[in-house]
Amino acid sequence: MAGFSVRLSEITIVVEWENPRDVDSEWTDRAMRALADELAREGASAENRPTVLYLFDTLALDDTSVRDSILRSAPDLEDLATVKVIPTEGLAYYQLKNQGIALTTTPYVVLLDSDASPQPGWLAGLLRPFERPEIMAVSGVTSLETHNAVSRSMALIWIFDLPSEHERLRGQINIHANNCAFRTDFFQKNPFPNTPAFKKQCGLWLADIVERGFGFERTPEAYCRHAPHSGMRFVVWRAIQSGFDRDAKAKLQGQGRFARVARGLRVWIKKTGRSTGRILAHHSEVDMPAYQVPISLVVAWTYVLSIASAQILSATIDGVPDSFRLRWADSS
Repeated sequence: MAGFSVRLSEITIVVEWENPRDVDSEWTDRAMRALADELAREGASAENRPTVLYLFDTLALDDTSVRDSILRSAPDLEDLATVKVIPTEGLAYYQLKNQGIALTTTPYVVLLDSDASPQPGWLAGLLRPFERPEIMAVSGVTSLETHNAVSRSMALIWIFDLPSEHERLRGQINIHANNCAFRTDFFQKNPFPNTPAFKKQCGLWLADIVERGFGFERTPEAYCRHAPHSGMRFVVWRAIQSGFDRDAKAKLQGQGRFARVARGLRVWIKKTGRSTGRILAHHSEVDMPAYQVPISLVVAWTYVLSIASAQILSATIDGVPDSFRLRWADSS
């Protein structure tokens, strides 16, 4: 691999096959094609190729979903990598990633979402920080794809940043599980925590390893584009889950109900102001026409209100029961 001594055969790429339940096959096909293209750019060959593990939950999907995507979008992938499709039973997003890394036998392991498309230079950029022996984990940066008013709105206010903001993220203590890499033996000893939160495990994991003094680096050289949200209903559902997660994290930190309700109100005020400002200042960066700005503001305000309402509800009843945490596919 150019610029670093790691051979492709020393790498395993773990891809969860859960997100295909939430997005159109167009986006997973794009992601698979982009991965194959990146491996070809890095010179994958029969003698020097990585392992790619696709893990899925047999209670939700079957392996034909993965195989069909390979046939449609990347028939050369199995020439560029040793591809293994691994069934599991009842495992969700972070559990699938933990399981994939538990099965990894190479020195380095990469996590990639099934609907995240690596951009040129992604793999070398993600692995280059491991030149420093103290680095145990590396995160790349991710932006949302856009194709309509809702997706443009979310690209501006979602947890991912705009491409123009990536350089300032260098060295930031933040990680997204859709685009990161680890020394395998380190992660196998320190997997993502099994918490009630829906999508906060990677952040909790990173805070813990940094506090314990392990090396981490975030680099804009490893860039992925992630599929957009699948419509406004999905946006509201994700917002509600995010609100529940925020309160679960506050509860883990020992905050009482009153403090957590107040925190929800602060989130509503702060995020409403921030999202409004970002849409007004940056809408041209996502090719948003002027007539969509008012629509975008409504999308943003609805999203933020849904987060805050769920957070306050969870604090009021002192934590939501599991029955509140429906999978998107189960709530449709």
